Amino acid sequence: MSTPEVDSTQPPDAGIATRVGLVALVTLLAIDAIRASGPVLDRAFAVGTLPVALTAVGTYLLAPGLFAALWLRATRGSAVLVAVTAAGIARLAAQLLTDQARVVAGLLTAALAVTALVLTVARASGRTAGGRQAAIGILLGVGLSVGIQTVLRTWDPLWHPGLSGIAWALLLVLPAIGLGVLTRAETSEGRPRRTWALGPALALILMVLANPAFVAAQSGVALVPAAAVLILAAAGTVWVLLVPDVLTPVIRVLCAVALPILIALAFMLPDVVALIAAGLAQIATGVVLAGSLSTRRPAPPGIARTAIATSGVGGLLVVILLVYLLDYDLPLGIDNAWIVVAGAVLLALSGLRRTTPGIDPSTGEGPVAPPLRANALRLLVLPSVLLLLVGWWRPWAPDVTVTQDDGLRIMDWNLHYGVAPDTRVDLEQIARTIEAQQPDVVALQEVSRGWVLGGGADMATWLAERLDMHVAFAPAADRQFGNVLLSRTPLTDVQVIELPYGDGPQQRSALTALVTTDDGTSVRVTSVHLQHRDRNTDTRLAQLDTLLAALPEDGPQVIAGDFNAEPGWAEPELLLDQGWTSAVDDAGDPDARTYPSVDPQVRIDWVFGRGVSFSAATVLDDASSDHRAVVVGVTE
Repeated sequence: MSTPEVDSTQPPDAGIATRVGLVALVTLLAIDAIRASGPVLDRAFAVGTLPVALTAVGTYLLAPGLFAALWLRATRGSAVLVAVTAAGIARLAAQLLTDQARVVAGLLTAALAVTALVLTVARASGRTAGGRQAAIGILLGVGLSVGIQTVLRTWDPLWHPGLSGIAWALLLVLPAIGLGVLTRAETSEGRPRRTWALGPALALILMVLANPAFVAAQSGVALVPAAAVLILAAAGTVWVLLVPDVLTPVIRVLCAVALPILIALAFMLPDVVALIAAGLAQIATGVVLAGSLSTRRPAPPGIARTAIATSGVGGLLVVILLVYLLDYDLPLGIDNAWIVVAGAVLLALSGLRRTTPGIDPSTGEGPVAPPLRANALRLLVLPSVLLLLVGWWRPWAPDVTVTQDDGLRIMDWNLHYGVAPDTRVDLEQIARTIEAQQPDVVALQEVSRGWVLGGGADMATWLAERLDMHVAFAPAADRQFGNVLLSRTPLTDVQVIELPYGDGPQQRSALTALVTTDDGTSVRVTSVHLQHRDRNTDTRLAQLDTLLAALPEDGPQVIAGDFNAEPGWAEPELLLDQGWTSAVDDAGDPDARTYPSVDPQVRIDWVFGRGVSFSAATVLDDASSDHRAVVVGVTE
């Protein structure tokens, strides 16, 4: 197969804005679908580790290859349009369905979206300067995704009920199908040999590059500034890739070497280092992808080969994500961040070539840099920047009324990273449940800040803004999953208490702070989540010993959380023996149960007090999480 001649008089974006725009929109659709599959897969996690592994492998490894073969064989030249349309229809169905039907539609959407992305990128790459055009489209899609998450404060459109969710779904789907129709007659000269690079690229995109909640949690900055770094880095990368001679060997090698290092820094070093690393990783990824997706030596044609390549993309994606997540149930023995770094190494290696993409190896010549001008592709960065500007304003005006009384009203709730038993992430319903109780303080556990299984939501930021409450967050397992305190008044003396790992499998913590009541009295409130396996009694006792030793011995105090221990077990008895009082046993119904939220069987969520009295204790009948909330009235 001959190599098409490079026109050195034209910039790489000449005449292909529609094609690049399609790659961007399909990338956006794929990010949305894969991220939404996290809560869907969580339903399989409730059954066991093996079922979730089989479900994930079927969704991302087997199904995309089968769909690719089907579309290519049945539609021939219209495979991209059919793939994009099928993914769009499945996405709209997932928006409209509920419960088990939504599970099926959600997994189907993810599989079809991966297929559509691979076919779209392969077609865009199979032409002169196609690798960098595809990379530009992917980075534009990343910027759009972060922009939408900024406006919605990371609560994904799929989980928005009613007309709002349908409107967002149509905005995701209709433009992609429209551009698919416009480009349906296009063909390509070949397919990238390293199409598989899209697998690790998607993993990095889902976990870091299009995950502002992750960057905010890792760096400690607010959500919107974190999103701004990602969007501006993506936009800057697009502009860089429009310079034809930017992909020199030195730059490509530097970016390939830097990418795994930057991903490691984003995961392992907090504060501003993580923020800078995430932004630079965006640039490195764009440069690496431009090389990975080059078709100077196209892959041999054929339906079977393309189907295998598509399965390879989904397979690498799911291996990275699944192994990373399984560490929290079956510890790997190493920091699971290294799994993501390994994915970055794979992607970096895919971009290393002996020749510069777009350069004739016999002459060393290629396209010359065009004058810097605001052509069509440069204008394509504007939607993500505009979304960022809209996102600077809060998307709601809090309407919180608080009944002033003589005591302190405290609510405790394990939120299961926002995923309800019927497979929905309804943050608005969670907020309304909290709002209806008019609490002064809310102690939360299993709060997601970009966690894949929670759909990437930054629940700490979303709930704090929605309820107009002060917030403190403490990592527990990692910085994307932890404990939260929300308070009507400012929190002071905030401390994170690391608890013993014991038998594992997660590194738990407690979050404690002082809350000032209306009469000026300070009460220390602690949110805690103890180890979850039944056989972990010794670990939970050690964690309680560490917690109690870290707390002051005097002053009014309340400990609230998921103890993973039932009445009569050694864990609650330890606190009772040391003078703590159980709110539900003292002022509520001792037979009340908190887990699971649908037909609860056990009481494992507790509120204990010392130096205080409880005037009331109620277990709420709400299934927005897999736990029921406990609400108590505290007096001195």
